[in-house]
Amino acid sequence: MAENFSYFLARRGPRPPFWISPIQWVLVAAYFAAAYWITFGRGMVLLSATLQTYHGIFADEVVWRVGIFPNLALSALAVLSLLLWLQIVWDRCRVGVAAKGDGWEWTGREGPKQPRLVARTPGGAWVLGEGRWWYIPRGLVNGAGQDWISASGAPSVSLLNWRRFASPLAGCLVLLLASAWAVQTPIRHDQNLRVEIARDFRQGHTADAEALARRHPEFRPWLRYMQTLPGCSEARCLHEQIVARLEGVCIGPFFGGDGAILLRLLALNGWHELALKLMGANTPAARETLIRLDLPDKVRALPRSARDPNDLAKGGMEATLLLEEGRFEEAYLRVPVEPDGGITQRGAILRGVLASLTGRCREAKKMARLLMAPDSLAQPRLEGDAPPTGLGALQRAARPVRNRASYAAALLLLDHVPEAGAKWREAERLAELAGIPGLLDLDRVLLRRLAPEGPWSLPPPPHRRPGSTP
Repeated sequence: MAENFSYFLARRGPRPPFWISPIQWVLVAAYFAAAYWITFGRGMVLLSATLQTYHGIFADEVVWRVGIFPNLALSALAVLSLLLWLQIVWDRCRVGVAAKGDGWEWTGREGPKQPRLVARTPGGAWVLGEGRWWYIPRGLVNGAGQDWISASGAPSVSLLNWRRFASPLAGCLVLLLASAWAVQTPIRHDQNLRVEIARDFRQGHTADAEALARRHPEFRPWLRYMQTLPGCSEARCLHEQIVARLEGVCIGPFFGGDGAILLRLLALNGWHELALKLMGANTPAARETLIRLDLPDKVRALPRSARDPNDLAKGGMEATLLLEEGRFEEAYLRVPVEPDGGITQRGAILRGVLASLTGRCREAKKMARLLMAPDSLAQPRLEGDAPPTGLGALQRAARPVRNRASYAAALLLLDHVPEAGAKWREAERLAELAGIPGLLDLDRVLLRRLAPEGPWSLPPPPHRRPGSTP
């Protein structure tokens, strides 16, 4: 049996394999390329975009602490570990052991010439020889594939000997894991704070959540985002959510549809002037808001791009604008044609009012009959319980308001003015409780053309903070 042992990856000599040094250089180059990518390239952009979900405009400030440094350190640990392992393999491939007389001769390193005891551990073994313990790694094999530790013939120590648990390989793995855990501390701290703020808010501890956001301003956008999630059916809740959305527009987080939702909520809540300032005076959204406010002159003064005829035709806005200008016949001809089973509440009111104003009494009464059964008209429907988040609860709160406005319009079309006024006041009261007085803006515009002396002709109440003194 061959009695010359060398590391299983070594070439004859023994010599290290030629590929170790190039791989080490490739690893170093790859690390610096990755470091450049994550600090100055696309990687930083992606990390910043990910953190904006929680930190908004503060993402660029925390991206180094939470994103770049931990990932650089973690990748550095991985690269250093690989480099160290390759260097150890390099050194082991220079080691040779040959039988000499009744002992062993070592080249490339010192080792036990007369092994007395062996304590096997993961990755190698502790060998007693010449009055001291040597650590010999596994992998020193001869031509027949026999490992030197087995070929040494030294007896093994007891299974309970502590040296069996003193494994350098296990120690390195533990050190590597501990280092990886340590460099991820900023990420864990960030996640724990985010979870704590969300938990305090869900449990109703708003003051604690606000205190955390004051101590850690980078989480203020996250708290504001949490405040926009609950489903609202009361004025105070909707008001607080709108305020949170307004701040979110400035500090984030930023999502594609948030701006449009905010403008709709502002219109429903009666913040028309603020909505006009946010959307800009020369936009299609501004045109719709001005129509809701019964300001046709300002609509006509908008640039052509803000009053595209194709956009005006949607939802009967062009017909409403013509009605506001007193051009009733033109407005009637511009009312969108809706299928019999798909006519909406707003469409039925618009068609009924214009039919009455243009002398089409039979059609006006037909629309009145439809409006007396608003549940049969096309409208958003929410089956089951309102969801705890999103706009479902607001949709549920809007339904009785729209129904009473439909009854008021139907009664007015049938010339029952006092009863129509009573139903209208009920609609306004429910809208005020839900914080959506702007829901009745277009109905107010339409009904005042039929009966200028009714309660719908009064200007809408000025917007005020829920709970404040009128």
